[in-house]
Amino acid sequence: MFHRQNVSQAKDTQVGGNEIPVTIVTGFLGSGKTTLLNRMLTESHGKKIAVVLNEIGDVNLDSELVVQTLGEELKVMNNGCLCCTVRGDLTRAAKDLLKSKVQFDHLVIETTGMADPSPVAQTFFMDEDLQQSYFLDAIVTVVDSYHIEKNLKTVRETQDQIGFADVIILNKTDLVKQEKLDDVEKMIRGINGISKLFKTQKCSLPISDVLGIGAFDLQDRVKIDPTILNEYHEHSHDDEIQSIYIEEKRPLDLEKLNAFMALLVNELGEQVLRSKGVLNIKDNPLRVVFQGVHMTIGSSPDREWNAGEERKTQMVFIGRHLPRDVLAEGLSMCVAD
Repeated sequence: MFHRQNVSQAKDTQVGGNEIPVTIVTGFLGSGKTTLLNRMLTESHGKKIAVVLNEIGDVNLDSELVVQTLGEELKVMNNGCLCCTVRGDLTRAAKDLLKSKVQFDHLVIETTGMADPSPVAQTFFMDEDLQQSYFLDAIVTVVDSYHIEKNLKTVRETQDQIGFADVIILNKTDLVKQEKLDDVEKMIRGINGISKLFKTQKCSLPISDVLGIGAFDLQDRVKIDPTILNEYHEHSHDDEIQSIYIEEKRPLDLEKLNAFMALLVNELGEQVLRSKGVLNIKDNPLRVVFQGVHMTIGSSPDREWNAGEERKTQMVFIGRHLPRDVLAEGLSMCVAD
């Protein structure tokens, strides 16, 4: 489990002038969106990328999991979901980037795992001011090949994300056998038969396959779904899904933490859709990052704690009917002696 580790009437968005291309990265919880984003930020492609992160909950934990190469180019919105409550915030964030002195030539938006990408995309062809400065380049959906069948059965947004994609990254292919992978691909093609599809492990693919590809065509979209030009898009989430944030400033004991997480998986495994965090392990000079999807949990070493940085454990659990008190008490019992 955990290891001891040291973007009234829309115009065609295919412009290609001085407008800045926008890539929307979507995909259900734990599919690998942040892994893809980190690849976009670290690979040599000559692009200066600005990022808008949208996170469920009150804490900007996802920004802790993004490589620390961004300053003013990073905008974080965690007071709601981009596809419904904070579309106005997205518009303001995109405009603020233009007004700032930040130099960038591509905007990447990482949505929450619960987002419907359609209204997020609308932002960039329904707002006249944004139309003058941005154009929608592509909607990229990351799919967890191991959990996709369960996600499609239980969460409507998973199908919306696949159906609206220009590019589909079928990720975590190393976790499934070839026969099942073939079945998953057929399932995806049954939802979206025209998008480009790439099979990957850890979202490893040339970034030129997802950035600057001019894949989004508004006129084609209108032919498929005329309602995309409707100014108001109604969207609601599963009210049972909640995000719980827990913080512990005292160092944790690794063995106690493993026992707690094993118990959590055993007792609440079906209720937990996603878990993630940064861990402060006693006697470890490195931060430890943990990621969980459903009942699969793992960890990996991260960077060293910076001088003057507060060493603390930050954990987020996203799921249905999660007992906050039990989770908080369980983490407190993992504190090192």
